[in-house]
Amino acid sequence: ALTAQEIKPFDAKPGLWESTMTMEISGMPAMPAMPQLTPEQLAKIPEAQRKQMEAMMNGRGGAGSPRTFTSKSCTTREEINKGLAFSDKNQANCTRKIVSSSSSKVEMHVECAPDKTNMTVVSDITVERLDAEHVKVSGASKSTGTGAGNGAARTMDMKFTVASKWLSADCGDVKPAGEK
Repeated sequence: ALTAQEIKPFDAKPGLWESTMTMEISGMPAMPAMPQLTPEQLAKIPEAQRKQMEAMMNGRGGAGSPRTFTSKSCTTREEINKGLAFSDKNQANCTRKIVSSSSSKVEMHVECAPDKTNMTVVSDITVERLDAEHVKVSGASKSTGTGAGNGAARTMDMKFTVASKWLSADCGDVKPAGEK
């Protein structure tokens, strides 16, 4: 791990960023089968609830099918200078070590102790600068433990990529990690 003095400031703009993450997970426990409803039973469910149920069922996908999420975050100059920008800063039970850093690339190793999920997570993450307003993140995580389910030991592997783009210097109502 590098010391604070060895970490080179990453060359990206502070402010409001939008990130789109795509991840593939293997080793997830199977979801319980949903009971099949007859057309008559479906007709009795209010439309809003029926649409929500259908969306949930369609979005579940099989194990290993890619899932995509988009979010906005407020990144401070301090996070960028410490090499911690563009990683999940909301997990208090995690230790982050910067393995290498330059103005265009940061490699980090993250270890998260078990929390309510009873899973230990180890991740290796690479953050690459495309330009001051575009960043690409890629990485892999391995989770081991019993999970919140039946107590059986299991392992899950996750590969992820994140495309982040700078939106503005003003974060508006999006607060930096750790602020209310």
